[in-house]
Amino acid sequence: MEQVQEYAEADVTWDQPELTEPHVIGREPRLVSRPGPLPAFRRPDSEIDGADLRGLTVRAASVRGDMHRYYGTVRQDAMGLWQDNDRMLLACVADGVGSKELSHIGAVTACDVARSNLPDFLAQTTDPTRAARCFVENIADDIHARAAQELVAPNSLSTTFLAALVEDLPDQSRHHVTVIRVGDCTAWLLRGSVWTSLFRNQENEEGVANTATFALPRDVDRVEVRTGYLHPGDMLLLCTDGLAKPMRGAEVRASLASWWSQGPPPLVDFFWQMSFRARTHDDDRTAVCVWRA
Repeated sequence: MEQVQEYAEADVTWDQPELTEPHVIGREPRLVSRPGPLPAFRRPDSEIDGADLRGLTVRAASVRGDMHRYYGTVRQDAMGLWQDNDRMLLACVADGVGSKELSHIGAVTACDVARSNLPDFLAQTTDPTRAARCFVENIADDIHARAAQELVAPNSLSTTFLAALVEDLPDQSRHHVTVIRVGDCTAWLLRGSVWTSLFRNQENEEGVANTATFALPRDVDRVEVRTGYLHPGDMLLLCTDGLAKPMRGAEVRASLASWWSQGPPPLVDFFWQMSFRARTHDDDRTAVCVWRA
């Protein structure tokens, strides 16, 4: 019989990695950054995801805000990543309206059904605005159906929504991007270390977005569309207002640019970066970053 060698506990050593607290940008927040009571509706505190696709690298994270952690309430943000084929990426983020108790269900539903509603959008790509309207109307119908399943009013599931379709072009020199939103989720382009907002009312520290109250399933007529291209070295950021609001500050934009202009970080590093803390900004925070190689 093979002899089993025993080791005393003192003989076994483990390398302990250096783990740091989330980075604080600006003034120290008042709330601690750790989970409190468990929410009545069980969802993970946070999510991370990512992908390496042809010509694209994706990092995504959804982090429960310190306020929701402190009170033991559910994360109302959601996100989704879908690869329709080897040439197309669909990414989306959603933010349940804070005043609606079941809005997290609306946010999750919007992201979950986005892929199944993509064919109707692709059938009308010659008219991006019409296609986007059809896309969000179908998602709104699915939210209505989920509300009926939950036996609640559809507005109880109110959520903002933003999606981006990133398509590999035949010449392989760039990717075509279509960004669709209802509400105050937003999108940025990072080129070099310079941020460019794809939507208005996101650039100024004191600015207040005029779409803050628009949400699905009600405001399907408030859809906005932007189209453009990702060139090598570019990064597309999709985010909820939990990140968009602190990004009105130059210091936050500079910190994110210094991290993300270097290219895609490892998943764990991306989650740490997304967990930065900034005073008065304690909402849920969700982002999908798409780097063009």
